[in-house]
Amino acid sequence: MTNMNNNMKRMNFGSNALKLLEKVEGQNSDSVQSLDGVINQAFDTKFDFIERQKGEFVIFAPKGRISNVTVKFFKDRIYRAASEQGCKVIINLRYATLIDSVGLGVLINTHKVADQHGGMVVFTDTPERIIKNMKMLYMDRFLNFAPDMKHAVQMMDW
Repeated sequence: MTNMNNNMKRMNFGSNALKLLEKVEGQNSDSVQSLDGVINQAFDTKFDFIERQKGEFVIFAPKGRISNVTVKFFKDRIYRAASEQGCKVIINLRYATLIDSVGLGVLINTHKVADQHGGMVVFTDTPERIIKNMKMLYMDRFLNFAPDMKHAVQMMDW
């Protein structure tokens, strides 16, 4: 145990990884997760981002975690699209695995910027786990969600 603590401290994971270790060790014996797997998942920053123009719509599709680590890869592009007068931005969240508070802040700000410029942002294909969290935070009352691309296009047909 001491060796693991020393390794984590040297790798700059700090107390968060130690708390993670306690959670993993506290799980029942049916758990098949290894500590390495949990740590890799917690600190994984794999991220990809697709941007497409299709007619009057700009479509963004982030893949992976939308977090404080990854927003720097797409924030400027998404804000630029949202700041165009009368923009129609679709953000397809099908391949998003997690949205943290910083990522949510970027999505909310994108919505606000588009609204200020007479445009609209619609989030589509949102995974059930993420949509549940959005509803819990009452984001479904503020942001525009559509079940699929077809409905997103219909929402923007004003």
